[in-house]
Amino acid sequence: MRVDFEWNKPVSQIAKDIINSDVQLFMANECKRQMMPYVPAQNLVLAQNVSLYVEDNMGVVEYRSPYAHYQWEGELYVSSATGSSWASKGEHKVPTGKPLQQSHFRHPLATSHWEKAMWTAKRDVVTQAVQRYLRSKK
Repeated sequence: MRVDFEWNKPVSQIAKDIINSDVQLFMANECKRQMMPYVPAQNLVLAQNVSLYVEDNMGVVEYRSPYAHYQWEGELYVSSATGSSWASKGEHKVPTGKPLQQSHFRHPLATSHWEKAMWTAKRDVVTQAVQRYLRSKK
């Protein structure tokens, strides 16, 4: 038996309809949850100071602590004026090429570029969670 059908919408529109902002926000939240063990967390401030939102049809997980970028890079940055790792507000910092010593006390899996480590280890977990979420919306 042969079945023929035509799409009433372009594929790009179907994708937009399926992957709408609430699904993207759900996925961002699930990624944040799965990233937690990989985020450096000496005192948990970085791991807990997080915003989730959708921008340009993408879910965004934004770590908002002032030092988040440096932890994510995993490289020691120092003041261009004093050479200290502490810098005054607005002072320019430069990379040294030296790796940061990440604390593994609270999060033994903590690393720089924690989203990549999480995705390598937990891609299937995130994908399954999103699939369950999509099925629940039917």
